[in-house]
Amino acid sequence: MKVYLIAPLPSFGSDTVIADYMLALDESYALIAAAGISTVAAFFGDDFTLRLCDEITEAVDFDDPSEVIGISMNVSQAARGIEIARRFRAMGRTVIMGGAHVSLAPDMFEGEADCLVVGELEPVAQDLINDLRTGTLQTRYDGSKADLAQSPVPRWDLYRNDRAISGVVQTSRGCPFECNFCDVIQYLGRVQRHKPPGAVVAELQQLYDLGYRSVNLSDDNFTVYRQRTRTLLEALIAWNGQDGREPMRFSTQMSIDIARDANLLSLCNEAGLRTAFVGIETSSEEALKESLKRQNLRQDLAERCGRIVAAGVTVQAGLMLGFDSDDLGCFERQFRFGMSLPVVQLRVSVLVAPVATPLYAQYKAEGRLLEDPGQDPSSVGNYWTNIQPKNMSRAQLAEGATWLVDALMQPDNVIHRFERLAALLKPAPERLRHPARRKFGTRRGSPWLELIRQGARDPAGRQVIEAVDALARQRPEIAGDLFDSLAMHLNGHLLVARMRGGRDRSAPAFMREGAAIPG
Repeated sequence: MKVYLIAPLPSFGSDTVIADYMLALDESYALIAAAGISTVAAFFGDDFTLRLCDEITEAVDFDDPSEVIGISMNVSQAARGIEIARRFRAMGRTVIMGGAHVSLAPDMFEGEADCLVVGELEPVAQDLINDLRTGTLQTRYDGSKADLAQSPVPRWDLYRNDRAISGVVQTSRGCPFECNFCDVIQYLGRVQRHKPPGAVVAELQQLYDLGYRSVNLSDDNFTVYRQRTRTLLEALIAWNGQDGREPMRFSTQMSIDIARDANLLSLCNEAGLRTAFVGIETSSEEALKESLKRQNLRQDLAERCGRIVAAGVTVQAGLMLGFDSDDLGCFERQFRFGMSLPVVQLRVSVLVAPVATPLYAQYKAEGRLLEDPGQDPSSVGNYWTNIQPKNMSRAQLAEGATWLVDALMQPDNVIHRFERLAALLKPAPERLRHPARRKFGTRRGSPWLELIRQGARDPAGRQVIEAVDALARQRPEIAGDLFDSLAMHLNGHLLVARMRGGRDRSAPAFMREGAAIPG
C-alpha cells in the first residue's frame, strides 16, 4: 500500500510569522524541517511505500498514485490542508487528517476526510495501521497522551533534507504554565512529558549523519523542569563536538525565568545551545496579569533578557499587542520596550483567541469573538485578529502592529540592537565554534550566503550588513552568532518588503503627532 504524507503550506497570519518558516529566496527552503510527517512515517512497516511532502520545500504532487493521503496540520496549515484533502478525495483517495488543529477543533474537519486522528498518534498508531491493512479503517481514532520513551526515531531519510536549514528533535510535550492565549496546553496538556536523553542523542546522531549542523530542540518550554534539563544538557555536552564530530548549534524555546538559574545557563552554553525563543510579550504588568502569564511578572524583563544573552544564549523575543488593557499608546510603548532589549529578532504578533483556549471561551461569552473575521482589504499588513479589541478597532490594531514592525526594522534601530547583542554575548566554548566563513561555505549554509547577497542589493540591508561585519571583526569569537542573527534579520526584512509591495510606511493617522517611524 502506498501512503503520501503531507505537511501543507501555512497560511501566514502576519508579516513576521512567515519569516519563521521559509527563506526569502526563489528556491524553496524550510528554516526548520517538518517533524510531524517524518514522525508519522516511522510507525509504518515495510509493507507500506511512503512518500513525504513538506509543501514549503516542494509542491504537492496531485498525480501521486498513493491510495492513502495523510495530512498533518496546525492552525496555520488548516485551510490549505482542507483544500488538499478535497482534491485528493475527489480522485477517490482515502484521506486521513491529524495534527494539532484537528485535535483542537475536530468539528471543523468533519466530512473533510475519511478518517480523523484526534489527540496524539502514538497510542493509536498501530490500530490505525492494522485497520488500513485489513480495509477496516475507522472514521475517528482518539489518541491519549503518549509516552515519549516509546516514540520511534523519525524517518528523516524520506525527507528533503537538502531543502531544510535546521533539523528537529522533539524533547518533550506539554507546558505547566497557563497563558490564556496558548492552545498548546489544550492539546498537549500541562503535565510535561520528556523523551529520554539517550533517545534525543540517537536522533541527533541521525540528523548529524544526514548533514545537519543546526537542530531545533522542539520543546514548548525547555527549561521549566530544571533537573530534567540539566540531565539532558549533560548528555548533549558529552555528545556535541566530541569523538571527531563537528559542532552542532541548538535552538529551543524557554521562559524568561531561566535568567535566575546561572548554572543551567552555563550548561546551555557548554552544550552548544545558542538561540532561544522567549515569549516576553509586553512590559505591561496589567496585560501580563490578564493573560495569566505570571512567570513574566514582577521582574525587570530587559535585565533578565540581558542575563540570558550574557550567558551565551541569543534571544529571539515575542512581542504581543491587543490586550484589553492596551490603548492606542501601546505601539510606541512596545517600540521603546523592544529597543531596550539586547535582541535583534523581535517577533511582533497581535492577540488572537485560538480555538479551545480559555481566551476563546471568554471572548465568545462576551460577544467579542468573530468566528469568521475576514480581513479588511484596506488594512496595512496582515495583523488581523479574530476578536474585537477593547480600546481600539481591529484596523487600528493591524495598522499599529505594522508600524511597530517597520519601526523595529529600521536600519539604525536594528544596528543599535546588534551592538547591544555584541556587547553582551558570551562566546561558545572553543570546541563548539563554527568560523563564519566555514559555516556559510557548507552545502547547507549556502542559502544564507544568497540571503546576504540579496540583502546587500537593498540599501537598508547593506547598511546592517556592513555594521554587523564590523562588529564581527571586533569580536570574532561570536562572529558565527552575529551572522546567524544577520541572516535571520535579512530573511525577515526581505520577506516583509516583498509582502508589503511598496505600501506607505508612515505612521497611521490615529497615532499621535511625532510617531513617524524612528530611525
